[in-house]
Amino acid sequence: MPSIKFIFPATLDAGGDLRMEVNPLSLAFTGKCKTLERPFLDVYARQSVPQVRLALILGMIFYSLFGALDAIMAQDLKYQFWLIRYAIVCPAIILAFIFSFSPLFIRNMQITLVGLIMVGGSGIIYMTVSGGGLIVHNYYVGLILILMFAYTFLRARFIWATPACLLLATVYGVLAATSGKLSTQALINNFSFLGMANIIGMLVCYAIEYYSRRDFFLGRLLDSEHKKVEAAKLALEHKVQQRTALLGRANEELRREVQAHQRLDWEKKSLEDQLRQAQKMEAIGTLAGGIAHDFNNILAAILGHTELALIQQKNPHQARACLLEVLSASERARDLVGQILAFSRHSESEFKPTQISLVVKEVLRLLRASLPPTIAIQTEIHAQESIVVADSTQIHQILMNLCTNAAHAMDKTGGRLTVTLQNVDIRTEDIRRGNPFSQNLVPGRFVVIRVEDTGHGIPAHLQERIFDPYFTTKAKGVGTGLGLAVVQGIVQHHGGMIDMHSEVDRGTCFEIYLPRADQMPASDFNPLQKGTTGNERVMLVDDDPVLAELGAKLLRTLGFRVKAHTDPRDALDALRAAPDRYDMLITDMVMPTMSGQELTQAIRAVAPELPAIIYTGFGDTMDPETLLRIGVRKVLRKPITIYGLSKAIREVLSEKPNGPQ
Repeated sequence: MPSIKFIFPATLDAGGDLRMEVNPLSLAFTGKCKTLERPFLDVYARQSVPQVRLALILGMIFYSLFGALDAIMAQDLKYQFWLIRYAIVCPAIILAFIFSFSPLFIRNMQITLVGLIMVGGSGIIYMTVSGGGLIVHNYYVGLILILMFAYTFLRARFIWATPACLLLATVYGVLAATSGKLSTQALINNFSFLGMANIIGMLVCYAIEYYSRRDFFLGRLLDSEHKKVEAAKLALEHKVQQRTALLGRANEELRREVQAHQRLDWEKKSLEDQLRQAQKMEAIGTLAGGIAHDFNNILAAILGHTELALIQQKNPHQARACLLEVLSASERARDLVGQILAFSRHSESEFKPTQISLVVKEVLRLLRASLPPTIAIQTEIHAQESIVVADSTQIHQILMNLCTNAAHAMDKTGGRLTVTLQNVDIRTEDIRRGNPFSQNLVPGRFVVIRVEDTGHGIPAHLQERIFDPYFTTKAKGVGTGLGLAVVQGIVQHHGGMIDMHSEVDRGTCFEIYLPRADQMPASDFNPLQKGTTGNERVMLVDDDPVLAELGAKLLRTLGFRVKAHTDPRDALDALRAAPDRYDMLITDMVMPTMSGQELTQAIRAVAPELPAIIYTGFGDTMDPETLLRIGVRKVLRKPITIYGLSKAIREVLSEKPNGPQ
């Protein structure tokens, strides 16, 4: 008998296609595929076990449930029918289900399934033939169900299921014809339905097994191709390794050259950072006169209002107003010191909503005292409330650099320095026209800082190089050539753009475009705020006796029980003597005999749960992770107010001991 050949285009054979060859009756692999038969049967059986178990469970359930039909249609024979169902067929199904967990089931699955088909079908045939009336006419439908179940759901192979189902149909036909209980028309009707059920079931069973064999064949074909691909991959990897070995020496030389370039780049970046820091310090030198002028004004306000408060002792309302002015002036002095420290030290950029007009006014106020009287400063602030998300220290640096350059351009002849601040909404049409905005801008809402001078200007052939690092038109020793490069880097870091226009003998104008934001910065200072009261026990440590006593008095006025120490070692001894006497430690950071950080760390060994607050004028010198580990919950910047200190105490004592916020 010729075999069925199913053709698959493939590349395994150089001369042709691969073919799946099966016996048309048994569907067994033949020809070149004959070696696949045993592996297929094993895989088919193992993959069928879960479905077979499910089919057995469902078959037993349905076979049992039809016992209710026996009680309705065969009341006289129901016990006889139930004996067949529950004493023969259902136990056989249960035994087959238990046997499915045995290692022998894989090899004997088909014969076991055929046995179950024969047992279940024989039971239905017996009940059909032995009954009468409606039973004879209707119970043969159960045999049709068994045939369809066997062909489709039970995973019996075509070569096994077909003989078993045909045998059941034949036995039913013979017994039904010889029993004389069915008319000729009924026999023809039943035989027709049984025949159609067998034909449809055989076709479905044939197709199921055929496509299972085809999928198995394709899987093996894919495995074979995969192995060839792996072999080709290994050969390719071997060639690559050979080529890599040949290129190794060249790559090593290239790697050394790249490392040398990287080292040079690192050294260049380090030098640029040092020069940038030196430039910031140079700017502070330029601002020294302005800073001294501002401090003199602040001190004059503090001294004057303090004297007025002493004079107005009999008028509490006037004295209170004078003291509020003293407090406000002290706050301005603290902010000025903070700006100087932030400007001078190395630190990461701190972007936050900033009212840009305040920064511009601050820089110009400090510059007035340092510029020569021949240079007039004119300000045009049209964007008083505009907000940008920026690092105010870096904005200071931009303005200081541009204004200082403008002053150098006018130092011989004098002139006018004009600083303008305005809002600009740039549209796509504006960029297309190219006037008056730079082509590099994108549409959006911007704040424009314009720094304009009436100096000697920049020649056209030098204008393209002014932002290059180390390029300068100043005399040797006057400039580093990094100023405008730093300015450009800061502006780009803020998401903005810088533009420049210059004419010889007419002056130069720089325009800084910074994206405008909507969020307003919140001020945390209010001289009318009152401190938070409490009665907790506080240890205060400050090496300055005046500050220690002042802090103790301020906290006692709010109800806190305070013990002040000026020597950290005395404070440590006192706490060791009574670890549970205090609820809070407040200490200065910089002290001669022992720093606040060292004191807090030593106290943690004695009272590990004691929370601590440190106040300092150099907050960036402390590592936050170290402070968290030794129990510091808050860090306050000097000078501190009674409101800020009492608020910090209450927050720390109210929170759980899980670290600073």
